[in-house]
Amino acid sequence: MKLETRMRQSIKRRVGNVVLREEIAQLGSKTQVTHVLKALIEDGTITRLAPGVFAKARKVNGDIQISGDVVSVLAEASEKLGIVLHKETFPKDLNSSSSSEVVIETDTPRISRKMVINGVEIKFRSVKSVRQARFAKKHKSVASYVEKLARQHKVHYVENSMDSWAGTVTRLAGDYVKSDRVENLLVALKRAGKISKKEVASLAVNYLRERKQGVRSI
Repeated sequence: MKLETRMRQSIKRRVGNVVLREEIAQLGSKTQVTHVLKALIEDGTITRLAPGVFAKARKVNGDIQISGDVVSVLAEASEKLGIVLHKETFPKDLNSSSSSEVVIETDTPRISRKMVINGVEIKFRSVKSVRQARFAKKHKSVASYVEKLARQHKVHYVENSMDSWAGTVTRLAGDYVKSDRVENLLVALKRAGKISKKEVASLAVNYLRERKQGVRSI
């Protein structure tokens, strides 16, 4: 059986409308799968939502559109990609939207992804990142921002066995530097899932620069 036929059957039999490339990648080589996907897009069997993300499609008045409504396809694609949509701000009229660009808020931190569904560009924005950015602007220093963020989430630093072990190793190596309260709070916030690894690195660098050079802005 030809690869194209097998891929068509695989896509047709799947429950739901969204298909990830990784779900059908095992049917052939990378080059073969890419070639067939292009053919399926050209004949309107599927449409590309984002890199590696496709949806079953149909022709409507000569135009290729997704099978199903925008909301259900967006929800299915987001779930498969591990994107947690923010229910409180999710637009209810997305199916009838005439906008060429829509911003969807998510509870997934540090996200930078977008999709195109029926010609509408959908951008994802992290609610957490937006709130923290606004929160940070209200403070004059990294230290005050970190301390207030910790109070807001009721996070406290507690040394664990790994911290103790790491401290012992660095001290024996002659390179021991004791962390201060702000640096410890950054560690605690990361462990509690309140900030990402990238945010920790950014805040730590700015805090050290602020402490060394007297810079008072984030």
